[in-house]
Amino acid sequence: METAMDGGFARRARQFLPKSRGDKVAFAFLVVIIHLIFYFEQFRVLPEIYHEPCLASYIHTAFMVFVYINTVGNLFMMMNVDTTTGSHVLPSILKPGWHFCASCEANAPPRSFHCWECGTCILKRIHHCTFTGNCAAWANQRYYIVFLLYMSIGAVYTNIMNFDYVWDVMGGLTVTSILTMFAPLVMWIAGQAKAHTFFVSIMSMVCLIGGAFSLVLFYYHSKLTLLNRTVFEFNKRISDYDLGWQQNLEQAFGTRWQLVWLFPLLPSPLLGNGLEFPVNSDVSEAVKDM
Repeated sequence: METAMDGGFARRARQFLPKSRGDKVAFAFLVVIIHLIFYFEQFRVLPEIYHEPCLASYIHTAFMVFVYINTVGNLFMMMNVDTTTGSHVLPSILKPGWHFCASCEANAPPRSFHCWECGTCILKRIHHCTFTGNCAAWANQRYYIVFLLYMSIGAVYTNIMNFDYVWDVMGGLTVTSILTMFAPLVMWIAGQAKAHTFFVSIMSMVCLIGGAFSLVLFYYHSKLTLLNRTVFEFNKRISDYDLGWQQNLEQAFGTRWQLVWLFPLLPSPLLGNGLEFPVNSDVSEAVKDM
C-alpha cells in the first residue's frame, strides 16, 4: 500500500523529472555519461598513470570526487527546485509590466514566460535545458551555472588526464588510430579495433565534444548572469535589470554568492520573490520623467 510519503515523493518526481520524450532521452544520456566518465577516469585511467597508490593519486581521486559531487549535486538541486509561478498567489488584476498567459489562464509577472515543455509559466525564465528537462530560471539559476562550471572543469581535467592513456591505447598517430577515433563503430564492426579500443575512443570523443559544449554553455550563461539578463532579454538587448556585476551575482546566487561554488547544499537565500525585480538607475530616471 502506498504511504503518504511515497505518494508525495512520486508527485514531486513527476513534477520535476523531464516530461517530453526528447528531454527524457537527453537526461538519461547525461546521467549515464557523467557516471561512466567518473568510472572511466577513476578505475581505468588513473591506475594506468599511477600503478601504486601515492600522494598524487590520492589528490587526483579527491579532486575527481569533489567535481563529481558538485556536478551531480547541482544537477539534482536544479531539478528539485520549483521554478514555476504555481507556488505564488498571483493577482487577479493585471499590474504594470505584467502580462496575461492564456495557457495558464493567469496573470504572469515581469520576466516570466510560458514554457511549452514544462507546461507552465516560469519565473524569470532564462531558457529550457533539454538535458535536465527543466527551465533554468530565477529559483535555480545558481545551481544551473555551477553545474555548467563543474561540467566544464571536469571536461578539461579529463581531457588532460586522458591524453597519454588514449595515445597509448590507440597506438600513436596512425591512419587506423585516426579512423578509430572519428569512426569507432565502423572500425569495430570492420574488425580493425578491439572492444577496449572502441570503448576508449568513445569515451575520448564524449569528453572532447562534451567539454567543448559545456565550455560554450558556461561562457554564454556566465555572460547572461553578469549582465542579469535572460536569453530573451539578451536577444532583445534589454538591460533594465543590469545593476552592476556584483549586484547581478547577488541577484542570481543569493546573499552568499561568494561561497555557492563550493557545495550545492550551502544555503544562500535569494533576494526578492521572483515576481518583482529591481531596475537600474537609467530605468528609474526614465520612469520619474514620465
